[in-house]
Amino acid sequence: MSLLGTGVTALNTAQLGLATTMHNISNVNTPGYTRQSTMQATNNAMMTGAGSIGMGVHVQTVLRNYDDILNKQVNDAQTKTSELSAYYSMISRIDNLLADPNSGISPVLASFFQATQDVAANPSLISARQAMTSSAQALVTRFQTLENRLGQLYDETNTQISTTVNEINAYSSQIANLNEKIIALSAVGHPPNDLLDAREQLVFELNQLVRVSSYVDSDNSLNVFIGNGQPLVVNIMTMPLEVRPSSADPERLIIGQRNSVSEFPESYLDGGSLGGLLAFRREALDQAANSLGQVAASLALTVNAQQALGQDLLGTVHGDAGFVDDFFRLGAPKSIPNALNAGTGSINSFTFDAPKMSDSGNFYTDLRNSDYEVRFTSAGGGAFTITRLSDKAVVASGTAIGASTVVSFDGLTLDLSGGHAAGDTYLLEPTREAARNIKVNQEVVADVRRIAAAMPIRTRAEPTNTGHAVISAGEVVGAGYTIPSPALTFNYDEAAGELRGFTAGSTVNVNGIDVTVNGAGGIAYTRGDATTIIVNGFSFNLTGFPNDNDAFTLEANEGGTADSRNMVKIGALQTALTTNGDGTKGVATFQVAYAQLVSDIGTKTKTVLSNGTAQDTVLQQALESRSTVAGVNLDEEAANLLKYQQAYQAAARVMNTVSTLFDTLLSIGA
Repeated sequence: MSLLGTGVTALNTAQLGLATTMHNISNVNTPGYTRQSTMQATNNAMMTGAGSIGMGVHVQTVLRNYDDILNKQVNDAQTKTSELSAYYSMISRIDNLLADPNSGISPVLASFFQATQDVAANPSLISARQAMTSSAQALVTRFQTLENRLGQLYDETNTQISTTVNEINAYSSQIANLNEKIIALSAVGHPPNDLLDAREQLVFELNQLVRVSSYVDSDNSLNVFIGNGQPLVVNIMTMPLEVRPSSADPERLIIGQRNSVSEFPESYLDGGSLGGLLAFRREALDQAANSLGQVAASLALTVNAQQALGQDLLGTVHGDAGFVDDFFRLGAPKSIPNALNAGTGSINSFTFDAPKMSDSGNFYTDLRNSDYEVRFTSAGGGAFTITRLSDKAVVASGTAIGASTVVSFDGLTLDLSGGHAAGDTYLLEPTREAARNIKVNQEVVADVRRIAAAMPIRTRAEPTNTGHAVISAGEVVGAGYTIPSPALTFNYDEAAGELRGFTAGSTVNVNGIDVTVNGAGGIAYTRGDATTIIVNGFSFNLTGFPNDNDAFTLEANEGGTADSRNMVKIGALQTALTTNGDGTKGVATFQVAYAQLVSDIGTKTKTVLSNGTAQDTVLQQALESRSTVAGVNLDEEAANLLKYQQAYQAAARVMNTVSTLFDTLLSIGA
């Protein structure tokens, strides 16, 4: 009887080996399948007087050739690869958009300043002024077009984020369902290999969407976490994610857990296509929108500031009825209160500062390509800090008490009221929508004579002068200028070595130094030296050798239709350092600032592409390493088929031999 039982066990074991081998071969192309193999062990022996007699073999279990470390390496490589792929697919579109010489800002910006030069060459020519407004409209249209394209990328990114979160929830639900089945089947003592493979494949695919971590519990269920430990699947329960408007910015979609008011920081969810989309929006799209707006805002503010210092073709100046101070119109910077703010305080106003004038005589702005956060840090006390989000630098702080507290930073001014609670925040987006909001002032479009090409003052050396001193045409250097009425006349007093005619006790700037006018109305003047004098907001140069009592006059520029000094100053903004100011001067031209944006996006694009290529190699190596352990090798399985076939045939011969022996015994008994 033991011979027959032993043969049956051998037959059954070979049969299970053949079935397992065929299962491997059948699933050679099944995603996530892990090669299986039988684990054999001898049966308990039968003890006899002659010793221990073997009772055959049995299959203890069917094992998955699974290596957790190799599988984790694959998942880590896959989630990074998917992140870089999603990032590159989006940032490459910004790169193509901004770098295109036909669709970028550079050509239309150059055309606008060429038009200003044409007006400067012939300021009384109406057609030249019309061409200038037309080129300005083409420029703002280009700004708006680029901003609209970026806005479309925001919308597309939001759509993809929503779709990806829905897919993550679907995967988490499937993993929880498999957990339930695996727990039930694992209770019998044998691992449900195919279900485990299916679950691991779901985790692999989930890692393509977002980086997850996981561990197997004692009941063989898999717990899945995202971020820094936020649960997504625990046993057979899921904690679904949801996409909703951010409390800090309702136009920005963020991710939180369903039925919870908490929001995940964008950097919290990394890896996978979701991590790539969030990183793209945070690192590239926001920067592109802010930098483009920075150029648009700086252009509008500096051109407007110079326009306001001029005189139009009708002879009007700043303060006169009908004078147009702003060539461009620009909306106010954007401030957004957090939806969770608990205090009663508010922002009264948020405005751009007037541009500053550098020592070289051009306007510039201190605007940065960054958003800001205002955070109140004390309950009732009103203490707050303002942080520049691009570099996390605290740029201002103060205490908001009462109806109005004003603070200035980075070319911006914020007016806050008191009554805020600790933890209240505001998001400031000064340049995010500037490219969308910039427009040409329709008053100028309707009447191009309103373009202030001339300067409001002029100078002259009196024809009775006998010396050889020359006075420059002069220019306005400050918004607080006062046109002299009657005209100001300065005389050179040779005996005193002074230039006289100033108001006694007033302050005059001479070669960059403030000088107090003496009681005789004079300031020291050295013949032969080039001297720059600023008085009443006007600047002029006096050069050469005046003789005693030579006179120089500063007066209103009446009838100055052929004057283009202010338009020359507007045109000079093209090559002046007008942007990224440091508080004392600008550090980049409009073209350079835009080129820096193009360069930054291009560099990021190339870096992401390069990293993605390298990461693809890492992923392939990880997949190959796992395949050597878990993958199905058809040559190996073919050898196993022969092995188990031969074992089956041998077991069958044993059965045949036992049958022959029984027949012989039965014939003897007959």
